Amino acid sequence: MDVIIEGQIDQEETIADVIATVVGVKGCSTPILRLNDGHSELSGRILFGQGGFILGGKLNVGGASGYEAIRQLLTIQSGNYAILDPLRKPTSELNQALWLSTDKIIQALPNLPATEDSLADKRPERFSDSAARPKTGQIDIAPQMAGMANPRDDGGADSILKGHPTGEHRQITSAKSPSRRYNENRWRQIKFIVQMTVGLGLCFLIMNNSSTMWETTVKIGKSFGCDLENNALFVGFQNSMVNWGKQKAEAIKQQKKGNKGKSSH
Repeated sequence: MDVIIEGQIDQEETIADVIATVVGVKGCSTPILRLNDGHSELSGRILFGQGGFILGGKLNVGGASGYEAIRQLLTIQSGNYAILDPLRKPTSELNQALWLSTDKIIQALPNLPATEDSLADKRPERFSDSAARPKTGQIDIAPQMAGMANPRDDGGADSILKGHPTGEHRQITSAKSPSRRYNENRWRQIKFIVQMTVGLGLCFLIMNNSSTMWETTVKIGKSFGCDLENNALFVGFQNSMVNWGKQKAEAIKQQKKGNKGKSSH
């Protein structure tokens, strides 16, 4: 797991400040708060969800989980913490789908109630894309699976697995996806084919109607902002066509002279 933020829990940065820091983390939809008490073996992890909710937790020593583990961890007044990004690792062992409101928890600190009933949000906003991993498109279905085991409402993420329609579906595409890559070689091939097609077309037209067709083509090109007379692609072609026209005119001239000589005899 990647460490996003780490620090010390003391009088200057209390556990309430740490919770607010986790809620404010951007770019990670399911951050994990790792806590260690500086005066005892108390340590564990708490799983957060989008929208300012705590989904569950677990102690490292003893294996207690759920609200009881969260309540013990949030009593730490001196120690250290780290905010982790689980990336692609599963978080099912930390997710009991408690949906505890962090606002209510901060208000209740340091004396949290014995049960979570007053802290749980009975209708939290569960977005269908809340478990989507930014940048990778990886989907963590652990929150949804835990929600099936402990259903609280029919909205949001749970409704996806229950077959109920939701208002919005998103598909996250990786930045390395072929559909988002610029293919320079393909663009060059298309450009070459277009240029060759235009060149051959002009060649055919000019050979059939000589200078008149060329002048018309040049005018049309200029109207579209393309100067064919000064274009490097057509300079050689234009010179060859001029030479070809001169040769053809000279041949016609010689033929006419020959015909006149025969008729005079």
